[in-house]
Amino acid sequence: MSSSFNVVIVGNGVAGVTAARTIKEKNPNTKVTIYTDENSNYYPRPRLYEILSGKSDPKDIVVFSDEGYKKQGITVHLDKKAVKIDTEQKKLILDDQTEVSYDKLILANGAHCFVPPIKGSEKKGTFTLRNIKDAMTIREYTKNTKKAIIIGGGLLGLEFAFALRKLGQQVTVIELSQRLLPRQLDNDGATILKERIEALDINIVLGAKTAEILGKEKVTGVLLDSGKTIQGDLVLISAGIRCNIALATESGINVNRGVIVDNYLKTSADNIYAIGDIAEFNGTVYGIIPAAVDQAKNAAENIQGKQTIYEGTVPTNTLKVMGIDLTSAGLVNPEDTKYEEIKETDKKKGIYKKLVLDKGKIVGAIILGETKPVHSIKRLIAQETDVTKYKNLILKDDFDYKRITA
Repeated sequence: MSSSFNVVIVGNGVAGVTAARTIKEKNPNTKVTIYTDENSNYYPRPRLYEILSGKSDPKDIVVFSDEGYKKQGITVHLDKKAVKIDTEQKKLILDDQTEVSYDKLILANGAHCFVPPIKGSEKKGTFTLRNIKDAMTIREYTKNTKKAIIIGGGLLGLEFAFALRKLGQQVTVIELSQRLLPRQLDNDGATILKERIEALDINIVLGAKTAEILGKEKVTGVLLDSGKTIQGDLVLISAGIRCNIALATESGINVNRGVIVDNYLKTSADNIYAIGDIAEFNGTVYGIIPAAVDQAKNAAENIQGKQTIYEGTVPTNTLKVMGIDLTSAGLVNPEDTKYEEIKETDKKKGIYKKLVLDKGKIVGAIILGETKPVHSIKRLIAQETDVTKYKNLILKDDFDYKRITA
């Protein structure tokens, strides 16, 4: 590859930054430039709750400094919004009409918060939280509020609830589904998680849809479609994300929910790839960090002439929800009767463990409330180990995984 090879990346989230670093590691001579409309260097979005709660300052969660990028030979332009791509001339056009030439372009410009069509969502005191500025604004607003309502009980919604509780707010979480974290948990696990969260003095309302945000100019509460009202002077909507497809659409690149990519993460336009929260692969927008990292590494190789096929990402999340450890991997809610499920529950300690087996091999796992077996179980999934002989013992506290992990 020639030394003048020029890669431009739109977006400085985990996907964009991972792609940039991987390209430079593989070929230091490649010119790599990132353009982002954010005003801060890369930080992990799951840590925004630390800013909200006051546990961390913005500088604490930023992963790479200007100096760090310089050392790696990556140029980052903050506060630069890309508005169009001239795919014929291979130029990225910014909102100040600057034209940036590229040999290869990576779209990693992520997603934005989805605001459902709720009456009154424009009222003062209604927020979404997607960046550092949002977190600081909400934190400031809580100085004059006592009761906060979170619409959406997903991973981020629960973390934000925990952060607001730490700020002294009375917090209610309203979740449309009949259980918390329906993608990561089953009914049994969700019940235990709900009990543990409620023990932190956070109110959870399940199977509820918000019909209206109440108040004249300022928020005073919400009306549920059941007719019930919940009082509150701050509403935080955490109802998922939508891909930032405007740039791709404006540039004639094929989109659906996200920017459509093939097995090499290529878009419908020559020399343009898409990765992370904006990419739609085989009808799926993953919206999780492991997929963003996988796609970034894959695209970084393909840009440099390899033909590495991306086969999708097993959805795996290992995280803390309000300080409670949770790992969810693979198929956790199988509908087909061919799968076997084994479970262990310790309600007293708030621990729940479940494995989903297909012909003796682990294809899904939920580990809630502890971390000890997580690494071993992930290895067993990756190695496709047959655990039939051990299925009555494998979730016991004293099981020695060394017996079966290679």
